[in-house]
Amino acid sequence: MSKINLKIVTPEKVIYENNQVDQITIPTTTGEITVLPNHVPLVSILKSGEMIFKENGQENFFALSGGFLETSLDCRR
Repeated sequence: MSKINLKIVTPEKVIYENNQVDQITIPTTTGEITVLPNHVPLVSILKSGEMIFKENGQENFFALSGGFLETSLDCRR
């Protein structure tokens, strides 16, 4: 099963980086989206709210105060 390489970056530093994430649910200005492995490339503006990502079946939560989301396909396969 494919996994997602998740990196959470603030203006100060990288606060989380892992390539074993199963899915990510995140609030955007146009609604909540769930990103799964092999998601189409996307850039979206984030709104304040809660991001949830699943890692080995366990849900993890992060509070967001805005920002942006970028997804891309890994072309190194």
